[in-house]
Amino acid sequence: GISTELEQCQPNHEFPDRNLWSSSLLLYPKGQGDIQGAHESFYSAGSDIITTLTYQLSHYATKFGYRDEQIDEMLKRAIHIANEARAHCISGGIRSHREENDCSPVSPKYIVASIGCYGAVLADGSEYTGDYNLTMEDLIQFHERRTKIFTEEEDIDGIAFETIPSNREVEAICRMMKSTNYGGAVWLSLACKADNGLCLNDGTTLSETLRVIDEIDPNGTIIHGIGVNCCKVQHVYELSQLLAASILESKYSAPSRARAVVIYPNSGEEWDASTNSWIEGSGCTSPQAFARECLQCIKGIHKLCRKMNREPLTVLVGGCCRTTPATIRAIRHTIDKYKTELHKSII
Repeated sequence: GISTELEQCQPNHEFPDRNLWSSSLLLYPKGQGDIQGAHESFYSAGSDIITTLTYQLSHYATKFGYRDEQIDEMLKRAIHIANEARAHCISGGIRSHREENDCSPVSPKYIVASIGCYGAVLADGSEYTGDYNLTMEDLIQFHERRTKIFTEEEDIDGIAFETIPSNREVEAICRMMKSTNYGGAVWLSLACKADNGLCLNDGTTLSETLRVIDEIDPNGTIIHGIGVNCCKVQHVYELSQLLAASILESKYSAPSRARAVVIYPNSGEEWDASTNSWIEGSGCTSPQAFARECLQCIKGIHKLCRKMNREPLTVLVGGCCRTTPATIRAIRHTIDKYKTELHKSII
């Protein structure tokens, strides 16, 4: 949600360069300050993980007049800014999302590098279809250079491949990561529809995509989490249950290496292109209601694990487009309350 949050404080609610979207803020000192401030806002609201502002930043931008070296520097600058935000939050002992009398330790703060799909850099909506007409090698080459920069950085904790809409791109990412020997955490988040049989945007079933991942990474040592993002929050429950069931049923899914489930939907609001504005009253704009939807996903996954006599899967929850620090604060409060209730039921 950081990009749409930052968008609201830009002149005319527009970023400096549409081709780079929110990443274009990295070009200017004020924009860099805005990014750090937004990172800190999400941390202080209760986020354990923030993602770098690099979703739409890739070496494809050479087609818009940027140099490869300039893009390399921007990717590294995004990591530096995220680390500055983390350092500031840790030094300040942020606990604003908790009750005043809560003496529990402050949660660790993590940074994950964001890598968007090929369709994101085209800015033509093709991330919603996955229809790129590219070969496997084309897709590997597209992701390779910025991924290499991130894998060589010591100041991040992992990499997130986000809003991946096609099975071919999933396979390309897995094959590329298999050759990197990267030691950090990696999650792969899919762009899915809930109205087409629970498939990726290109029509591939989730089960088929998970099979492809398992074949390339049978031991779960390359891709550590699989999820969905930027789908409507109203649809995420059914998607999360199918995803969890597929992970649990995988022949490779031994208890010691079952992948995490990652869920960060958008608000579900609808965009009116004729007025360049969000349609009032559409979607889920209540932080508390959004948090309840996320909690239902977690409860459903835990129930499924019990039914299958398995240890609970790790679940990461958050928000994508049009979610705000207020949304994260509500999720944090709701999840902490649930964890307390679980602990009491056990003892």
